[in-house]
Amino acid sequence: MDPEQILLPALVAITSLGALVFGARRLRLRPAGLRQAGVRALETIGLLIVFTVLNLALGVAGILAWRGITGEFVSLYVLNDAVLGLMSLLQAVIFHWWWLGRP
Repeated sequence: MDPEQILLPALVAITSLGALVFGARRLRLRPAGLRQAGVRALETIGLLIVFTVLNLALGVAGILAWRGITGEFVSLYVLNDAVLGLMSLLQAVIFHWWWLGRP
């Protein structure tokens, strides 16, 4: 197996194990709470997908409207930016915390 294929999963596994040990020993978190944390993480990922699709749909509509109204060409590739994904993630996290009633 190519080392490049193992690197990222190995890094994630090592830091996850480290977080588990740190959380259980230093922060005194219950390992049983991982299931609920996993469920909440999946909820956040679902919200991330929803916000990403909404942001992309609104962006495409806005660009097409701009093209139609002004006749000026704006590329749809403007939406192909990692910042949009990060901002969608921020939206998802904030909305999820709000939904759960946390500050």
